[in-house]
Parts: sequence; C-alpha cells; structure tokens
Amino acid sequence: MKLELQEYRPRRIVNVHQHVDGPWFWGRYSAHPYVGCRSGCHFCYARGGRYLGRRDPATFDEIIQVKVNAVELLRRELPRLQPEVIAAGDWQQPAEDRYRLSRGMLEVILDLGFPLYVNERSPLVTRDLDLLVAIDRRSHASVSFSMSGVDPALKRAFEPRSPGVKQRLGAMARLAEAGILVGASLMPILQFAGDDERHLDETIRAVRDHGGSYVIAGGLTMEGAQAERTLAAAHRLDAALDGRWRELYGWGAPEGPSHGPRPSYSARLGLKVRELCARHLILDRMPRYVAAGPLAVNKRVAERLFLRAYDLELEEAPGYRVWAYRKAAWAIDEWPTSVAGILAARGEAGLRAVPGVGSSIAREVAAWVRDGVVGDGAEDGAGPGEPGPREP
Repeated sequence: MKLELQEYRPRRIVNVHQHVDGPWFWGRYSAHPYVGCRSGCHFCYARGGRYLGRRDPATFDEIIQVKVNAVELLRRELPRLQPEVIAAGDWQQPAEDRYRLSRGMLEVILDLGFPLYVNERSPLVTRDLDLLVAIDRRSHASVSFSMSGVDPALKRAFEPRSPGVKQRLGAMARLAEAGILVGASLMPILQFAGDDERHLDETIRAVRDHGGSYVIAGGLTMEGAQAERTLAAAHRLDAALDGRWRELYGWGAPEGPSHGPRPSYSARLGLKVRELCARHLILDRMPRYVAAGPLAVNKRVAERLFLRAYDLELEEAPGYRVWAYRKAAWAIDEWPTSVAGILAARGEAGLRAVPGVGSSIAREVAAWVRDGVVGDGAEDGAGPGEPGPREP
C-alpha cells in the first residue's frame, strides 16, 4: 500500500477540552503531531467524523500529514495554560522515525513541567523512556497501550498492519519496570468476537503479568466509512458477526443505526471487566494524577464524583442521576477555591452554592472532606491514586 508524507504548518496544536476527561484518561489538553495513521486499523473511530477534515476516509492510512512545526507550537502554547494533564505524542512508524516530533514534544512537556498521558499502539514509545521517566519525576507520566485483546485472530482481522500485541506488552513491561504508571486501553472490545470471559480474562491477565496497573474498557463505536470497513472485516472473520452487529447497533431501525452499542450491553461489559480486574488485582479505571496544592482536594472530590457517575452507568441508573454526578464533578473540578475551605467557612450551604451541586451530593462531599478521604488541600500527595479509585 502506498504511503505519502505531507508536510504542513498548522497555526495551533493544543486542543483545550471543555472539561477534564473523567473518569477515563483524566486529560484536559491534547496535542498530536500527525494526522492519519499508517496502522490503518479497520475499527478506528478517527477514520470517520471530523478528524480527517475534508479528506477522503480511504486516505487515512495512505497519507500522513506531518505538523512540522509541532514542537515550536507546543512550546509557544503550553505556557499560556494551567499545568493539567496533556495527552500528547504519536509514535507511529515510519513518520516518527523520520521526524521525531513526539520526542521533541516530550522535551517541551518536561521543560514546562506538565503532566503527561500517552495512549499508544506502538512499542516505539520505549525509545523515549528516558524522557518519560524524567517527566514522571518532575510531575507525572502515564501510558496506556491500546489493544482489543491478545487473540492473534482478532489482530489479523481488524488491525493487520499495527504492531504486534506481544510487542506492546513487552513495551508495557519495560515502562512498568522503570516506574511509569502503565495499563491497557482495551478499546474497542469487539462484540461477540472478543467480549466473552475467556478473551477478556486472557487479556487482563496478560496486562497484569506485564506490569499493568489498570484496564480501561470500552465497546466499539460505528460511524460512516469506519462502520462499513469494520463490518467488512467482521464478515471476513466470521460471516455471522455482520448480522449480529447490525442488529446490536440498530441498522434496521427507522431512525438509523446508533453510534455505540446499547447502554445495557455497555453496562454488562463494564461489570464483566470490573469483575475480572478484581480477580487479577488491578483497577478497572485509571488512577488520576493530582498535583499538590490548595485545589488538590477539589480534584480528588471530582474524581470520586466521576467514578460514582460511572458506577451508576454500570448499574443502569436513570440518566438524570448519572448526569447529576457528572455536572457536580465538572463544577467542583473547575471551581477556583478549595471546597475544604468552603466547608470550613460556610458548611454544606457553601457547597450547595457551587452550581450543579445539590443537597445530597453536598452531604457526600462534606463527609469525604471531614473524614479525610480526599485530603484537605494541604497534602503534598501528588501521586496517582491517593486516595484515587477503589482498590480491587
């Protein structure tokens, strides 16, 4: 398959998200040096939607646009932002072999003291282990290796050109040995092909055995050209999958197919992954990094609220209950003064004055602060998972 590397100079590189990405990857910013991906996984959501702009989705893995000024843009833009977690880099080959932009971006992140999150399919990330360790010592670095499972048949069918899963697990072990927080982004889990207990157990056990501390799981999304390509790959793997997937996503429904699987399926899948993670003594959510300071307590409270919203989703609770916790999490995460100070000065009434925080959630937050489970803002506990997510 042909490959074309197109150099260009965008005007900006950092994406500033409206809210922190909780309780998934905990990022507030993202910055990536390439558009397109040589791996060309059939199920990749980036093939559809707005990622490619006006480009033909068929060129996703044939044309890699190279942001040749990525490093200088990052150095100009980051100092204007609060130092929260940034998802950055892209270690795909052969583009990164030639341009080394991801390494340059890590050097900027280290110099400016930003915490880093990396989501990768490529073991090439270990080339920059020295910088990852240095970033982790100064602030924080974590890496999730993306995979759909450890079954070679799934990889051959859906991601024939991506780096091997054994290589990813080997890279995970190297990073874990160096003290980097690592785990797996088990996304997408392939319905009716890789979502049974045997496949999931093998994968979660492999992550644990290679130093992983967590597994974050998510089902397959389907959209446009990516959906058609994914269905074709599924049919080649097992002719029965095509029809089962079309039914799961409602392809025959009058309103058209849904972007993701039914919420009931997602809830069952999340509970199954949680059970297996507990069995293997790892987490089913990624611990959040929180820097020391007076607002650390807000971040820890928000973390617990985000986790509670996720729990409610797995319980298939009414949407308004999930939304209440999510709104409160965003509000407290972004509030400019310490909730511990608010509680000390004005009690629960002060917490209820924060937009999106109702009476019942204010009582929960007050109990967490008073019991010390989220700290009081004076701690120097910048480490991930302190107190963080529940222990398995």
